[in-house]
Amino acid sequence: MAKQIIVLSQNSNGTTINYSFAFWFAITSGPATSGNSVWTGASAAENAAITSGTVKEEVQSFSFAIGTPAATIKSVVNQAWTERNSQINGIGTNQFYGVFFDSATGWSA
Repeated sequence: MAKQIIVLSQNSNGTTINYSFAFWFAITSGPATSGNSVWTGASAAENAAITSGTVKEEVQSFSFAIGTPAATIKSVVNQAWTERNSQINGIGTNQFYGVFFDSATGWSA
């Protein structure tokens, strides 16, 4: 997986500029299946990875004042991706799928 952040849209109301980004995260444990990417430019292989759950896609929105330097915008968005990637830590939403509690033996995992 090479791509991590994709610009989906940008628009302005005259004082702020709003961006929508797709964030892609590699999932190494507990993948959950989903649909294709919201980004229409995703390749067949990228869509397959998202569908199989080995890549998690999340859409995030950001607003900046008109005139904010591109370097600042890129830095803020990159930091947001990095923080969220640390939270996920490669673990998908199915990490506990099938785990159960039994009063005699406790948790199964």
